[in-house]
Amino acid sequence: MSSTALDPISMPSASEAIARTAGVAVVNDLTGLAAAAEFVEKVPIAFARGNNLIGLAPAPRLPAGDGRLILAVADLTDCEPIQVVANFLGRAALPVLAPAAQIAAAINHAYQQRTGQTQALIERLDRQEVLADVQAIAGREDLLDVATRAPVIKLVNLILFEAVQAAASDVHIQPYEESLVIRLRIDGVLYDSFSISRSTHEEVISRIKVMGRMNIAEKRLPQDGRATVQVGDRAIDLRIATLPTTFGERAVIRLLDKGTRLFGAAELGMAPATLARFRRLILREHGIILATGPTGSGKTTTLYAALRDIDHKGKNILTLEDPIEYRLEGISQTQVSDKKGMTFASGLRSVLRQDPDIIMVGEIRDHETAVMAIQSALTGHLVLSTLHTNDAASAVTRLLDLGIEPYLLASSLIGVVAQRLVRRVCAGCARAAHPSAAELAQMGVQSSNGDSFRSGSGCAQCRQTGYRGRIGLFELLVVDESLRKQIQATANSSDIKAAAVAGGMSTLRDDGVGKVLSGATTTEEVVRATMADEEFPTEAV
Repeated sequence: MSSTALDPISMPSASEAIARTAGVAVVNDLTGLAAAAEFVEKVPIAFARGNNLIGLAPAPRLPAGDGRLILAVADLTDCEPIQVVANFLGRAALPVLAPAAQIAAAINHAYQQRTGQTQALIERLDRQEVLADVQAIAGREDLLDVATRAPVIKLVNLILFEAVQAAASDVHIQPYEESLVIRLRIDGVLYDSFSISRSTHEEVISRIKVMGRMNIAEKRLPQDGRATVQVGDRAIDLRIATLPTTFGERAVIRLLDKGTRLFGAAELGMAPATLARFRRLILREHGIILATGPTGSGKTTTLYAALRDIDHKGKNILTLEDPIEYRLEGISQTQVSDKKGMTFASGLRSVLRQDPDIIMVGEIRDHETAVMAIQSALTGHLVLSTLHTNDAASAVTRLLDLGIEPYLLASSLIGVVAQRLVRRVCAGCARAAHPSAAELAQMGVQSSNGDSFRSGSGCAQCRQTGYRGRIGLFELLVVDESLRKQIQATANSSDIKAAAVAGGMSTLRDDGVGKVLSGATTTEEVVRATMADEEFPTEAV
């Protein structure tokens, strides 16, 4: 077989002769052929590249394997690598001859796909065995290719598996001077999971970067990445962020469980009166409804619950999100990307051309987005969005600060729900509690015989914390005629809040008191979550 300058295929003549003599098939083009999952899962990429071979999944244009692994090789004169793969995988191999460049490209594509899916399955791993393996390699000065080092891969898998099992929202990989600490955020609180040798820090961070398709050579700048892992039948999205620190890069992994059941409005934990008012708001034809609170207070969950309760069959509902956390059936969801020029404001302009009835905007961050949201509400659309403010009344002043005219805001804003998340008393170890008079006085309540105070004593289910799961605290400000006048007069947030309370609004602290009295949470949790929203005497320092 001759080769011309225009022919990219170039094979060793000895391999060609062997192929003809032995009846080995020649495959000149591997484009469109999939790699064998078993090969990619078990054979290190360094071995595949070093010996220029790759296992192929059965395909019509390949010879029938008849139970054997179809193995594309560039050199038939060396049979040892073929036999090594066959012995390692425990099945016979059927070699086919292919161009070296084609095999190299197929290897790169197959292993890139593998890291993108993070090996598809995180197994149940023995914690002590994995940590022992990692400690055994900790003293090595020369760091090897982390993508092929089994102990480090197992360690990262163990970290993710434990995080999923504990229902953690975030994993922190934090380097210190002499150790690398793994911390899990569970129910909003960080817990140290375990500590390993500082010597493994670079390998662990590099492995995480490989998973997130990030640049492992760049250690001086922050990076963002994403990946997907499979735990049993659950798909978990990972949002990965790295940041250079004094002792090296730290990483935070946000876990988004695609299999998590979405809540309806009735399951959020709103008091019956608040829930009834909220449901009336989301049935309105136009206007703006805002969810406010700090990061991690469940604002997006509330908006998803509202969308789930709306009959989408008769409505055209579109969302703009960053990121898309959960898939909503029957609703068109769009990912915002500032890097690609798709901001909330520009995306909102495009969404308005899609004849929407209801629009969810992930967050109002700037003047342009606020103006577009106001205009959308004034032109007959129901707009749902979020803001970062301490309470419901502060959302009004925040929008005014963003440059919205008071008369436009008064005409478009129909409701604001402020919220916090508090830890729920663990059902497995709950027992009757008797808060002190000082604790009750701090919350402004008096105990009665009908109250059901509870606290958790600590058990294995709640990691000895006494809490398991979280419940929301809510205050719902409904804009009526009185509040519209306040907004038009640019009243401050204190005046707006006082007017709303006079109109029947329960504050976050009021809602928290109700949940303490019912035994759902504790006084400590409510005071912690609502401290910034209540006025306390200033103590001399």
